[in-house]
Amino acid sequence: MTTMTEKPGKVADASAETAAPKKKKSKKKLIIGLVLVVALGGVAKVEFLSPKKTPQAAVVAKPGPLVALDAVTVNLVGGHYLRVGVTVQFTDKVSASAPPDGAPALDQVIAYFTGQDGTPLQTSAGLGEAKDGLKKKIADAYPKDPVYDVLFTTFVVQ
Repeated sequence: MTTMTEKPGKVADASAETAAPKKKKSKKKLIIGLVLVVALGGVAKVEFLSPKKTPQAAVVAKPGPLVALDAVTVNLVGGHYLRVGVTVQFTDKVSASAPPDGAPALDQVIAYFTGQDGTPLQTSAGLGEAKDGLKKKIADAYPKDPVYDVLFTTFVVQ
């Protein structure tokens, strides 16, 4: 009888030994599976359930009213001077029937060019940089009225 009890005991022990590693493997698989499900759920929530940001069409400013400024003469470095006439073009958001006063823009023109070196202003690159810088200064002078462009109507360096 001892042999019978040993055999069933051994069989039971063997099945218990083989069952225990299966449980450990199945727990590892279960944990890995749960982690993957949670990770995929998070990705799915972010990608599919969150509100999509639709790219809005870029608002393109359209040209509006023109405000012509009187030509002025400013002193440059080295005894030279600049005669400059400017027209400020605002965007279409500005009323054409009541355009802004040009005095702040004229003040910015005088302040921007006074005391500058005239040599860079005689090249197209220098003129382009001056136009960009002046446009920024004039736009800062009109916070409520968006500036579309600044156009030189007179530009003489002597």
